[in-house]
Amino acid sequence: MFKKFILSLLIICTLLSIKDIQGASNDSTNIEELVAFEWAPISDVDKILKFVKDRDLTKRTKDQTEKGNVHYKDAISLMNNKEYINAITAFKAAQKRYKRAKLNDDALNLIRVNMALCYAKTANKEDIAVSERLLNLITTKIFSDKNWSYNIAIAYHLVGKQNEAADILSTIIRKYPYEFQSYITLEAIYRDSGNDTDADKVIDRMETAEERLIKKKQRSSSKSTRNKEKKEVKKDILPKGKKPDVTNLRIVKNDDLLQFNQINKIDERSMIQVQDGISEYTLGVKALSNKEYQKAQQHLKNTEKKLKRGKVSSDGLSYARGNLAISYLALGQKRGASQAKKYLRNVTSKLYKTRDWTYNMAVAYYTYTDITIRRDRAGNRKESLTTIEYTKKAIKLLQQTIRQDKLYLPAYENLMYIYQEQKQDNKASKIYKDYLKSRSKLMQSFSREDQIAQGNNPYIFRINLGIFGEFDTPAMLSEEENVIAIPIDEQRTAYLAGKFYNLDKAESYQKKLKEEGYTKAYIVAYQDGDRLEDF
Repeated sequence: MFKKFILSLLIICTLLSIKDIQGASNDSTNIEELVAFEWAPISDVDKILKFVKDRDLTKRTKDQTEKGNVHYKDAISLMNNKEYINAITAFKAAQKRYKRAKLNDDALNLIRVNMALCYAKTANKEDIAVSERLLNLITTKIFSDKNWSYNIAIAYHLVGKQNEAADILSTIIRKYPYEFQSYITLEAIYRDSGNDTDADKVIDRMETAEERLIKKKQRSSSKSTRNKEKKEVKKDILPKGKKPDVTNLRIVKNDDLLQFNQINKIDERSMIQVQDGISEYTLGVKALSNKEYQKAQQHLKNTEKKLKRGKVSSDGLSYARGNLAISYLALGQKRGASQAKKYLRNVTSKLYKTRDWTYNMAVAYYTYTDITIRRDRAGNRKESLTTIEYTKKAIKLLQQTIRQDKLYLPAYENLMYIYQEQKQDNKASKIYKDYLKSRSKLMQSFSREDQIAQGNNPYIFRINLGIFGEFDTPAMLSEEENVIAIPIDEQRTAYLAGKFYNLDKAESYQKKLKEEGYTKAYIVAYQDGDRLEDF
């Protein structure tokens, strides 16, 4: 029993050793452990058929390839044992099967490289010539893999083609600057040929790459720690978002109700009805903007009636129907929600061409579910098929709103609210991250007017100059722009200066203040009078 255990342990250790040396090219920073010209056979037998196009994968191709793979694996095992002559025999058997399978040259790259290495390792003059012929048959496809490229460079070195080997290793280093095995081997090739200048350059370049990799890993480790801390904090303070509010929409005006009709096909009688309908629509939209919902309903109903008589298309009627749905839902009554449902069902997809209409309809669909949803005694939602359908529609339209305008923050805030209401915290967390990115971009350089246009209450940025007492308050402080004094206690006062609507200008002013001696000045962001964060 003990002997069996020892034998099993030895087999496992051997397998692990083989696995560890597969593809000697690596980005280890333990350069002292690397040896020039070190390499190991690569199998990748499972990838052979990946180079064959689907239309060429016949049953015969698969069968013959599988039979060839048996010999190929045997050959790789022999290569690992440095039995190169026996490996060549096994590779030849595999090659016969692969030829019957009609594999293309890209698929045959793998066996040709390994055979070239075996022939080169015999050191016989005739075998060296065979190795060169095999290397000449290799296609460029295989060079997309750095490990295979390295082994090909070794094969060229073994057959005496040092320039070709150096070119391949140089290419690997350019594409993969942390492949230190390639540096070590390339340096040795130059050194052995007497080219000490290029050998020294390779060493210098490798040392630079090593320093960069160490710094990169340090930054990555530090960033990972910070991100973990941020995630933990954000999980705890994930804001609830904002509930979609149909009474607080930006009503779209100046819609072209005839854009989906050919005007020259509307006769004179119909055109009178159309013109009356457009006049009614203007009045209805105005009333809706003023929150005069019942008045808006009357005008918009007249709009729909007259436009129908004027044979306006359903796409054109969608504007009136969308606003009618909003006007009924804004009253917050179940009876009104039933009326709104009728109009929502007749809205066409052409209404969602603009951000504002897409967003308004998203809010309308959500509001319908919010008004009609039933709840149990514990307050849990009991959703019907319609409310489930309309909630999904609201989410889909909010997502579409974001695609139409990535800086439109209300859509993010509404999605956060709905996802959390639906107990989908992971989705809410993702939307919050996207929201923070968009908000940061909006704060960074957008003007007050631009921020308002994005449906956002504008951010205000001020610079905190510091906290000062009676005797250390700077004499020139009162000369700064828009200074505000905030008493901390009887002896100390905090001072804020400047008033900006984007972060770029605030940062410029902060830099100026630091040059004036306010070395600890930092930026504070406010919205609606509330302090948001410091920069």
